Amino acid sequence: MTDDTPLPRLKQLQDDIADQNGMWNAGALHYSLRNAIQVPGPSGHPSGLESLAGDFSRAEKSLDAALMVVGEIRRQRLPAVWAGETQVAATDALAAAERGLERGVGALGRIAKELFRLADALEVAQKRDGDGIPPLQEAYGLTEEITAGPFIDPLNYDGDKMHRAQQLAIGGIGDRVAAHSALAETSREVASTFHDLASQARLQRLSDSPLSPLDELVLADAGSTGDSVDSAILSASMADRAADNLAGLSEADRARMTQLLAAAGSPEHRAYLMRALAAGHDINKITEFNQLIGPYGDDPAWLAAHLNPLGGGPMAPGQQSTTFDGQEWTQGQYPTCVASSTVTARAQVDPLYALQLTTGGHPGDPAYDNGQAFADRLRDEQVRVYDGGRSWYQDLPLIGSDGMRNDQSATIADEEIGAYTGANYENRAVDNADERRAVLPEIERAVDEGHAVPFSTHDDDGGHQMMVIGHDGDRLQVYNPWGYTVWVNEDDFVNGRLDSIGNGVPNELTSVRLPE
Repeated sequence: MTDDTPLPRLKQLQDDIADQNGMWNAGALHYSLRNAIQVPGPSGHPSGLESLAGDFSRAEKSLDAALMVVGEIRRQRLPAVWAGETQVAATDALAAAERGLERGVGALGRIAKELFRLADALEVAQKRDGDGIPPLQEAYGLTEEITAGPFIDPLNYDGDKMHRAQQLAIGGIGDRVAAHSALAETSREVASTFHDLASQARLQRLSDSPLSPLDELVLADAGSTGDSVDSAILSASMADRAADNLAGLSEADRARMTQLLAAAGSPEHRAYLMRALAAGHDINKITEFNQLIGPYGDDPAWLAAHLNPLGGGPMAPGQQSTTFDGQEWTQGQYPTCVASSTVTARAQVDPLYALQLTTGGHPGDPAYDNGQAFADRLRDEQVRVYDGGRSWYQDLPLIGSDGMRNDQSATIADEEIGAYTGANYENRAVDNADERRAVLPEIERAVDEGHAVPFSTHDDDGGHQMMVIGHDGDRLQVYNPWGYTVWVNEDDFVNGRLDSIGNGVPNELTSVRLPE
């Protein structure tokens, strides 16, 4: 066994014990029982977790009191004052602070709830694991009576004792495996929740930037609503890269960037400028970009429609269309699911690219900034990526084939997405439910940070690529290049029920491209 943690060891011993019946397996069962008894039980102290949960509950109450104070100040009539290096309006700052405190209260309460849940799971697991030890010990004693070391004892062998020992062993090891499995799943879910909450701490991601804390607060909050940052314009990874790139600018270029931020028409406008910086564009390109979107800087709806194709916001049931001016971000009737999902994912992280697709570089000009012109440009980009990512022999008559391979998908993800996020994509085969469940935490972490995760599905009718773009609890948000996003239960994702994404979607998840 390559994994030396308790659960895989117990599972392997469970499989061994199930096959160790009859006289000639008495010695093997004896040693399996010895090993099963020696595997340590679930470690940790439920009381310690409960105490920690209580600390977070008390912190939640204290933060809620601060929230009430900020809320009262915000509701007062404030003078039109400005603060910070980027001339943030006081009302914007207080609104961002209030939303941040609301999220903080919610996060602390959720942490407390998860810690209490983990404490309960640990207590239950320790008891059930402990209940499995006596049957194993009794079975070990029986096998000791009928064996001599690794061999049967022909003078004392008793078939009834052997049968009894195996039945006890099966029950005992079953309890231990079930206890460790349940605790492992709860621990995974709690860890997933904690990482999700950590990734929402966008202000921390900007804390190393040269901007003032007030500027960082408003930028991190831009686009978010209520107690969620799912719709925030800057993802966690974007905030990291924006802070790093801003700090890496020359003094003169940093002053130019600060001036652009100060003159922006809204917090959302500032955040899209920072998104452009996060994508790696230089100050000259960002200045040109700002000149194009500047007339609409005080119109968050216009900015979102033209620069944020996959949007964001709270979880909603069913399929949510991805459209611009009535036209879908879709592959249409072409075999370009890999190229199409990649183009849309790039537009999500590179606002200059998104603006070129939606307006052709001429925002407000009805000859360019319209649905049909967008659809034509989108199709051209899909063809460019598709043709550029395939091998010449895939186009040969008779022996060629449509679509793109997984390795080609990883390559174009590096070129079209990773070049603007700093990620390198690695293809990972996941051929069964265990492998899919094992890779699930990596998918969750990636999308929590703001990275799209391409994945392939197959059935008897063929294959398809889509993108995981969001995560909330036990659900994943998927962009299907047929023109919509949808939230999918993780059990469906793991267990081959991906037709829940939509009619005709192949069922089985077979591979993912993970950003490193």
